[in-house]
Amino acid sequence: MPIRAITRGLLALVLAVPAAAHAQTPPAGLARLLPELILREITLPTPTTPGLSHAAHFSPLNPEGSADNPAVDIVSGFNALLIGQLASLPLGTSAGGFTYAFDPALGTFSRTSRSFGPSFAERAATIGKQRMSAGFSYQHTSYSRFEGQPLDDGSIRFYLHHEECCTVGGPPVPPFFGVVTNPDGSRLTPFFEGDVIEAALSLDVNTDTVAFFGNYGVTDRWDVGIAVPVVRVDVEASVLATILRLSTGPNPFIHTFEAGNPNATQRTFSRSGSATGLGDLVLRTKYRFFGDTRGALAAAIDARLPTGDEENLLGGSAQTKLFLVASTGGDRLAQHVNVGYSFGGGREAGTLSSRSLPDEFTYAGGVEFVAAPQLTLIGDLVGRTLRGMGRLEIESKRFDFQPLDATQPPTSVHFDEFAQRSGNLNLLFGTVGAKFNPAGDLLISGSVLFPLTDAGLKSRWTTVVGLDYTF
Repeated sequence: MPIRAITRGLLALVLAVPAAAHAQTPPAGLARLLPELILREITLPTPTTPGLSHAAHFSPLNPEGSADNPAVDIVSGFNALLIGQLASLPLGTSAGGFTYAFDPALGTFSRTSRSFGPSFAERAATIGKQRMSAGFSYQHTSYSRFEGQPLDDGSIRFYLHHEECCTVGGPPVPPFFGVVTNPDGSRLTPFFEGDVIEAALSLDVNTDTVAFFGNYGVTDRWDVGIAVPVVRVDVEASVLATILRLSTGPNPFIHTFEAGNPNATQRTFSRSGSATGLGDLVLRTKYRFFGDTRGALAAAIDARLPTGDEENLLGGSAQTKLFLVASTGGDRLAQHVNVGYSFGGGREAGTLSSRSLPDEFTYAGGVEFVAAPQLTLIGDLVGRTLRGMGRLEIESKRFDFQPLDATQPPTSVHFDEFAQRSGNLNLLFGTVGAKFNPAGDLLISGSVLFPLTDAGLKSRWTTVVGLDYTF
C-alpha cells in the first residue's frame, strides 16, 4: 500500500475519533443497513387508481408486508455472517519485538532473542521485568467475495416472494381481480402472488483500524498488555431489483416500478454509511512457565471488552480467549505455535443483525527468520473455527406459481439462491511480513494477511504497518 494512502488513513481515523459514530450512518446503524435495504426499501409505487395496492407486497419488513417471506431468513443469515466476521477480524500482536532478561554478571539487561517476533501470533518469550513497550499499528482490509461469490458485481441474488395476502372470492371485475384480503395459505391464489422480485446485490465493505498498544513486564516471566483500537467501517450497497412476472406476464400493469408504465421492471436501490469510533478494548496477559530462547512454553489470556458500538459494526462483543504458546529458536530461525479457545456470548440465531460472537477455536504457527541483525522476516498460518456460526451455500430453489390463465395448471421455475447450513465456519489465513530495527529499541513492521479459503466473508488482503518502542 502506498505510504501516502497509509498516511491519509491514519490521519482520517485519528482526527475522526472525537466525532460521534452515528454522524455518517443510517438511522438504524450499519448493522441493519443490508436488511433495511433489501427487505424494507424495495417497494412498488402506490397505485393512481382505486383498488388493491401492491406497494409493499414484496417488502416483508413493512407493516403491510409478510414476515413469513423466505427471504427474511436468508438475508438474516447473510447479514449475521457478515457482521460476525467484521467484528472479529484478528488484530496484530501487541507484544513488543524486543525481549530482555537481567544479567547478574553484567549488572544490566541484555537481549534474549535475536528475532523480533511474529505479527499475528505470539511467542513464549516475555519482555522482561519492568521493561515496557508501546506503539501503534494501522490495518486496512477490503472485502471482495462471500462464500465464493463476488461481492461487487450482482452475483449474489436474493428472491423476494410476493406477500401471501389474499384469496379469491371478491367481485370478478378490475381492479380487484375477484380477490379479497384474506390469505388462504398459498401463493397460487390469486394468481398475482406468484410473481417474484430478484434482488442482485453489489457490496463494497472496507475497514481501517488504528490500534494503540502497550506491554509491560511485571516479572521476567509475566507480561500484561492492552490494545486500544480505533475503527472505521465504510459500507456501500446497491441492489438491482427486477420484477420477474412469472404469473402476471399477460397483465404487466399489476406489478411495476412506475405507475402506468408496464416496461418499468427494474430499479436500483442504494444505501451507504460509515462509522468511526472506539472498538473493543483487549486486555492481555502472558505467563512463561519455563524455558528460554531455545525452547519455552507459556499460557496467555486475551479479554475482549465490549466497548465498541455494535450497531455500527465497531465492536460491542465480549470474548475471553485462553491459549498456549510454544516456541523454539536458534541463531537464525525461530518457530512458534499457538493453540487457543475463545468463549463468546453465543449467537442470537435467526435475528437480522446477530452480533454476539460465537465460541471459537484458534490456532497459529509459523517461523521467524533473522535475515540480518536489524531485520526479521516472518511467515505464519492462522486458523479460526467459529463454532455454530453456520454457512450459506448456493442451491437451486423451486418457485411455484399459477399462470394468469386459470385453465392452466400451476407450474414452477428454479433460481439459484443461498440456503442456510448449520455447522462451523472454518477460516484459514496466511501472513508474511518483516520487522526492521532502524536504531536503538525502535521497530518498524509491515505485513500482509491473506485468506486461503473461500469460506464466509473473504478479503482481498489485509495490510498492516506498525511502530513500537521498548523502554
